Amino acid sequence: MSIPSFLLGTLIAMIIGCGFHFWRGGGLKWLIVYNLFSILGFWIGHSIANLFKFNFLPLGPINLGSAIIAAVILLFAGFWLSMASVETSTKDLDKPRGKND
Repeated sequence: MSIPSFLLGTLIAMIIGCGFHFWRGGGLKWLIVYNLFSILGFWIGHSIANLFKFNFLPLGPINLGSAIIAAVILLFAGFWLSMASVETSTKDLDKPRGKND
């Protein structure tokens, strides 16, 4: 795979990550996290499609269809896992504190 193909795939993955950030919101930290999840998922999906010789919406040497699906799945999984840890920490803050706490 050539460098321009790699840059194009990374750019497409970052557009997906930015779109997810636009939809879900958050600060700069979440923008970076969503982009990392999207890039990682994009290239994992592309690699799995190459491994099994599966071509779904090819764009030059990039297996675009499977890469986009994997990026979206990893974005939602990462979002779900990150929100689970935030939920439990906010529940602890809502508990009333006694004298001995």
